[in-house]
Amino acid sequence: MGFWKGLYIYMKYTKSKHLESRGSTYTIYDNRDSELSSVSFVQDKISKSYHGVVRGFHGDSRTWKLITCLDGIILLITYDVLTDTKNRYILDGDSEQSVSVLVPPSTLNAHQCLTEDCIFHYKWSEYYTGPEDQWSVNYDDKEINPKWKAPVTIVSDRDARAGTLQELRERINEKP
Repeated sequence: MGFWKGLYIYMKYTKSKHLESRGSTYTIYDNRDSELSSVSFVQDKISKSYHGVVRGFHGDSRTWKLITCLDGIILLITYDVLTDTKNRYILDGDSEQSVSVLVPPSTLNAHQCLTEDCIFHYKWSEYYTGPEDQWSVNYDDKEINPKWKAPVTIVSDRDARAGTLQELRERINEKP
């Protein structure tokens, strides 16, 4: 991916929502956009969460993800394992702007629902095969220091029992 220089915030559709009395219409992905045309997406996933729920930190060394909040407000945190770069984004599905974040391989991501409920959409460049094929780091890892904006209400056992960022680095460095 020649254009890649750190985490790229994809805002091609800024203020492109068509708002009317029935609701809104907007585009998340268009393969004619040069920044995204070099990524081949193969699968879309959607998760619905309730206020305070945290999902993640997950990632792997192969998958690009294009993340959008369709409804509600989420705090999205990304952490590039290779460069130790953390980014925080507020994605508002009800905003007049459509903002998506393109997350590269080797970058963990986690999100928290900040409204009564929220719908999180992401396109994947690789097929999801299960948690055993992903990296997982504890949702409240001290080194990442997520500083969740709302009290954490629910996390999965996977996210609560996941190891530390340091343990993940050690596993990655062990592989030939």
